[in-house]
Amino acid sequence: MGRTLAGVALAGAALAGLATKAVHGGETVEALHGPAPVRQAQEDDAYYRCLYLQARSLVAPGRPVLIEGPDLGAYVTLLKAVGSWVTLAERHSPADVALSLRAQGGRGSCAGTVVVATQTSPRGRTTTRVGSGASLPGHRPPPPPPL
Repeated sequence: MGRTLAGVALAGAALAGLATKAVHGGETVEALHGPAPVRQAQEDDAYYRCLYLQARSLVAPGRPVLIEGPDLGAYVTLLKAVGSWVTLAERHSPADVALSLRAQGGRGSCAGTVVVATQTSPRGRTTTRVGSGASLPGHRPPPPPPL
């Protein structure tokens, strides 16, 4: 009988723990569907869509691309924006286009950032072009959405 009572008590404690976790999980889902997280996610989507469109204006799909950045954050941001359609170059060659991000405010920027394509011709002439086709007002990228 003692074992039965201990088993029932253990099962009750486990059920109470599961119920508590379920309530916390439901609260988390509700919080993430609130106005602030939804707005942040929409801003994040708009920012990366803007970068995507600017990069598309600079590089044809299937063309080898180098992704460059002054830091890892810029590299990852650009990779997130274009990684679904670019062909990453295995090594640097003059025929490749190098994409990078540059801080540049005003009209034609994605929240203060633009995509830049740099290419060096076989004769050594370097050309730099700034992406177009999308603009997003603001002075800095949106904060990452909550996890």
